[in-house]
Amino acid sequence: MIVKALAFGSCLLLAGCAGASGQEPVRETAGRFLGALAAGDHRSACALLAPRARESWAPESCERGLAGANVPDGTPETVSIWSEEAQVKTARDTLFLHESSTGWVITGAGCRHRNEQVYDCAVGGP
Repeated sequence: MIVKALAFGSCLLLAGCAGASGQEPVRETAGRFLGALAAGDHRSACALLAPRARESWAPESCERGLAGANVPDGTPETVSIWSEEAQVKTARDTLFLHESSTGWVITGAGCRHRNEQVYDCAVGGP
């Protein structure tokens, strides 16, 4: 499944950019998600997805959907945060996250930059 997502604007243009200390929970969530996928633990990876991303596979299960999704392995390298939204880049992937009432959740993964403003995501989308 390909989902188009608008790229987030520059942190310099938006108020509320988080410093390095606020990046750790985002980095940790992205790392747990990528680690679960690499280990084949699709149930744990699904638990880290935002409801909208999980439900995108209905009536197919999230676990089966993630098993077939093209999300490259990797470790979080750069983190950008804008208020309740975040972007994490690995060497081969871009993930998007949202801060929910229960913590950070993945809204998009396996995202490829299509042009300056749009990403195509294999899982969900921001």
